[in-house]
Amino acid sequence: MDRDIVYIIWCQTHYDQAHEDNLTPHMELQIPELKKPGMGTFKTGTGAVRQWIENLPLTNVDKTITLIEGALDEINGYILPNAERFEALELFARPVAHINDSLKKKYLGRPIPVKGSALVHAQKAIDICLRMATGYKILAAILDRAGEAGPQMATAIQRAIRYYSEILISNYQTYAQFPTGIWGDLHALYVLAEKHGLATHAVTDITTQHEITATLEDIYKQILLLSLACPYRLRQNEIRQVYDLLSVWAPHSKLLNSDTGDTGGFFACQLDTDEPPSYKALQQTERADSHCKLLSTRDMADPVNATLSEYRSARQHLGLPEEKTLQRLLMSWGVMPKRRFTRHRQDDEVRLLLGLENIHGVIAGPSNSTETGRDSEDHTIRDNAYLRDPTFEQSTSFDVDWLTGIDASPNGQAKDAARNQAHPGSVIRTPDKSPIEIWKLQDSSAGGYSLLWDTDTTSGAQVGELVAINTKAENDENRWHLGVIRWMKSTRQQGLEMGIQMLAPGACAIQATICNEKSSVENKMNGILLPEIKALNQPATLLLPSLPFRVGCTTALQQEKIEERIKLTQQLENTGCFAQFLFAPAEDA
Repeated sequence: MDRDIVYIIWCQTHYDQAHEDNLTPHMELQIPELKKPGMGTFKTGTGAVRQWIENLPLTNVDKTITLIEGALDEINGYILPNAERFEALELFARPVAHINDSLKKKYLGRPIPVKGSALVHAQKAIDICLRMATGYKILAAILDRAGEAGPQMATAIQRAIRYYSEILISNYQTYAQFPTGIWGDLHALYVLAEKHGLATHAVTDITTQHEITATLEDIYKQILLLSLACPYRLRQNEIRQVYDLLSVWAPHSKLLNSDTGDTGGFFACQLDTDEPPSYKALQQTERADSHCKLLSTRDMADPVNATLSEYRSARQHLGLPEEKTLQRLLMSWGVMPKRRFTRHRQDDEVRLLLGLENIHGVIAGPSNSTETGRDSEDHTIRDNAYLRDPTFEQSTSFDVDWLTGIDASPNGQAKDAARNQAHPGSVIRTPDKSPIEIWKLQDSSAGGYSLLWDTDTTSGAQVGELVAINTKAENDENRWHLGVIRWMKSTRQQGLEMGIQMLAPGACAIQATICNEKSSVENKMNGILLPEIKALNQPATLLLPSLPFRVGCTTALQQEKIEERIKLTQQLENTGCFAQFLFAPAEDA
């Protein structure tokens, strides 16, 4: 059997065995059975390892991965002197970081769910971090059994937590379910640090690009807080940015032993489980508290707000997420939110059009109505009644015949045949080749939809993307809803799940002139106007490309043949796929 498969099987199954042997299996680190090294095994002396690493063909990533995996498997499988094991693992930190950086370029930014070679590279990055985490975990467990608590154990625990954190980050960034056992080992490592009085011991981290010194408790809280930040709602680059920022913010949170009786800003970490932290209010109250830690985030607001105030003007230079993202993080670390709208379970199919440009083309309709033999008015949005409906139970109408590129026949047979060929996981095309994806509808509410993509193909969807959605259940192909993708999560059992939040119901196609430039065809960019909804006290807003528009710039807004000078007064959101602005007439701003 392939060595990688054997290793992964062990990593997944030893947790199940622990359940059979121990009532609280995750409270104690589980390690593989070690054997004595034999002739011809990997030489683990410091000098030999250093020389071996210097000879690695780092430019050949695949070969280097195979060599490192083989070496780590031998280190993790043999009985070695503690100092020798520690030094060998420390020397692997640099080439492992190099390999992970190379692999990220091959799977980040790819269509979701990750498939093919991108999936292989993502799994390789996870596997190599798992091997490093296992090596340090073995060392920590051996030192624990020998009663040798000290700086070496503290460093081993810190390194293991960091590599497990990298595994979680890789899964978050690919919107995939994290592997079994990761949270169990993370909790067990923290329990071990507490047991030996090392939780407040500071360790310098050599696994990051810039060395950072932090306590074991803070590095543990850092990954707890990232999990609570709803990473499946973040864009790929934001996940790493938030994790890095948490190295500064995490020390302001607190891990508590006793129950204060206040759930506001408190989360529960059940240390004898393989589960991430969750809202304390959701925990089973009858469980014993001896294995539970409470995480208080009440003191985090001030440092987060200080970061916002200090770096707001220089956010793009410092690699910070968008301001609205940071504000949403503050909410995620606070009181458990309550759902505003009731979900309704549904079993249906929906059509999804992705992207501001594609949706603009649908709303605007064909540029030359004579080519289609239709009156141009047939392709305009029909939203007057919808804009007067504050419940959002009506939807924007587009011309579906033009949208699907199907010529209407007298008996409608061509249209029906094409519709019958569309099935979940398939893609149909508009005349300008814009893709419409067919998704399964799982549930819906007045605020949005939950969709499922359970085929072997990839989707063009991404968190933060603007979408137009049409449900089959409405029995009206002219009814389209405008929304934005808020979260994605992929599992092997279910497939790719996605949550869509609905935006304002009306939509008009516009063109905006690049800031402060004279209006011409060359410097115009497509956008969408969301009209004012007086019943909800919701002002009109503009959806524009993320760049180059910014607050304070003056632009020419053209809708049909009418042009108006406006000034962008406030940015409500920038998802990376589009930006949403408030605006006012230029002379009034």
